[in-house]
Amino acid sequence: MQFTNSRTTKWNGRPERSTYNQRSQNNLHFEKKRPSATFSLKALLRLIAYGLRRLFVALKYQVIQLDLGRIKLPWFRLAVAGILLYLIFQRDLQFQVHMNAPGQQQHNRAVSNQETNMSLSQSLLPEHQQEVPSTPVPEVDPFDPVAGDSPEELSAKTYLRRFHQVAVAEMKKFGIPASIKMAQGLLESQAGKSRLAVQNQNHFGIKCFSTSCPQGHCSNFPDDHHKDFFRIYDSAWASWRAHSEMLSTGKYKELLKLGTDYRAWAHGLSELGYATDPNYEATLIRIIEKYKLDRLDSL
Repeated sequence: MQFTNSRTTKWNGRPERSTYNQRSQNNLHFEKKRPSATFSLKALLRLIAYGLRRLFVALKYQVIQLDLGRIKLPWFRLAVAGILLYLIFQRDLQFQVHMNAPGQQQHNRAVSNQETNMSLSQSLLPEHQQEVPSTPVPEVDPFDPVAGDSPEELSAKTYLRRFHQVAVAEMKKFGIPASIKMAQGLLESQAGKSRLAVQNQNHFGIKCFSTSCPQGHCSNFPDDHHKDFFRIYDSAWASWRAHSEMLSTGKYKELLKLGTDYRAWAHGLSELGYATDPNYEATLIRIIEKYKLDRLDSL
């Protein structure tokens, strides 16, 4: 009695392939076609965006099939909102990708390494060759008192601090250099301590040539002549204003064309007889340059 196996094996002259080998080859083929599991953040987000767009289109199609007479949806607003969300999503994606770019990180590391190398090389230099960070040195105000000033210099600086703003204001109004007015006031009033400056508030030695002046207009002081009379002012400021008016009129008016040339002004005042001192010009220039009064002319 012969038994026939229902699972007969067909013979074609070649050995039958092993089921195990065939399964291994199929798995190998499947592994080759399987996409890589490592996705970049940018690619993953793009896939999500693509899927959302397809889902939105499909949902919109299904909703359109409904009876629009019963359901009214603000399609325009929904579309605008969807576009805005998409744009915001894309901008955030680009910003994140840019911040995580390897080129930017390499650049930051390079800058940090360069600064570290410079600091290290600086520390290895001998002490006398190392660069010392420079600190700005504040400019010394020539009107401020300093150690070693004589009593005369301290009085002069006090007078300059008191009246330098008045000199600048008068310069802007009348065109007389502030340096000239300051030097004349300092010299003529002896830094505001002369008897004429204290009693008459007259800081510029302005004389009175009137023959019939009212009482309290002037007083007699021994100067070059026993009959010299000098003006009396209510305040020191009134004396400064009278001096400006005197230099901008009469015989001194021609000096205004000299601008802020304090040397030319000193020479002109001496030539026109403002004072009888033959060294008046040199004295004014020395005072201006000692206390740097010419800087007031540029204010």
